[in-house]
Amino acid sequence: MEGPDNRTVVLLKSKATKNRFYALVPPEMGWHNAEEINDFPEDMTLGIAYPCLEDGLNDFAIIRTTFETLEAFSDDPELQAEMMAMIQTARESLVLRLGELHERIAKRQSFFLGTDMEEFKRYSIRLCKDGTDRRTLDNMMKVNVFQSVPTADPGQDAYIYRWELLPQHSLDQTQDLEARAFVAMLIKDVLLSVQNDGNYWDKLCFDRDVFQKFIALMFVNYATTDPMFYGTNKEDYGVAAGKDMSNTPLYRAVGIALRKLEREEPPILTSADTEAVHNLSAEEGGHIGPAPGNEHLIVGSLMQIADTMRLLAGSDTQRARESRKMLTMGLGNLVTQLQNIGAVSPLALQQLEVLLKQYGVDGTTAAD
Repeated sequence: MEGPDNRTVVLLKSKATKNRFYALVPPEMGWHNAEEINDFPEDMTLGIAYPCLEDGLNDFAIIRTTFETLEAFSDDPELQAEMMAMIQTARESLVLRLGELHERIAKRQSFFLGTDMEEFKRYSIRLCKDGTDRRTLDNMMKVNVFQSVPTADPGQDAYIYRWELLPQHSLDQTQDLEARAFVAMLIKDVLLSVQNDGNYWDKLCFDRDVFQKFIALMFVNYATTDPMFYGTNKEDYGVAAGKDMSNTPLYRAVGIALRKLEREEPPILTSADTEAVHNLSAEEGGHIGPAPGNEHLIVGSLMQIADTMRLLAGSDTQRARESRKMLTMGLGNLVTQLQNIGAVSPLALQQLEVLLKQYGVDGTTAAD
């Protein structure tokens, strides 16, 4: 663009879908942070970072808690009718949210910022084929769904969650898709599950066939995204129209990523980009905790360690016990060293600590 780039990063909300996206907006447009607009211009590049994907959790929470109320008052038909109307309203909201998200990603208007899309695809395929530990997913995502589903449905694997794609999205048909198209397909898979009337018989059906998929999608997004975009820095809190967010770590990172997209570059921060964010904030007296550009790789490695421990837990040989003990002690030392050098974000550190609680340093698991 000609002249100085005086555009600012704003988080805009659609009146129609309630989705929020980041965008670079010139002052003359008059749009401010946290503003609700009628629609997004078709030529505007939109960014997805915290809290864009998380916004849908409110609708899921309404549906799940309403199902719980229905179970408690199964003999009250009037209340049942009211509750089902609430579920339908939240469901319609989810359809709008996911429909727009899928459409804008598919047509290359909206982009996951700070996310390695190839890694997103690889991680998702592994989740479909091999699955991962239910308890770890619940703890990391702060939910109680992955373990509760097999408790209510004995037909489900009690320990491993696998994303079961709809038949029309089977890996035989989709695993060769370009990474962006594959991720768009995953969102479509969740959308079609939301639209399926058969998934609303009760809370179990909804959790098993819909909610698990959405949480798994969020988990993979976290695992493949630069922590700078998590919004976990204290300076990133409290997005509001009256608050200047332009110099927060998150908004600086979003600005860099969106401008990279305009130059047709991947919206991923390099080490130089990350250093620039730190330096700019330091010059203004702010404080940013360390968030290395490749820290998101820790999460992927963490899950590999968890899967290895789970496999070893199934063997009671002396060698397996010794291996578990060595792994857990090594992981304990890793946490200590990461804390000492300040090279890990609070979220990744929390994930490491969760794993250590599940697999004690004496080499035994809770199952033992």
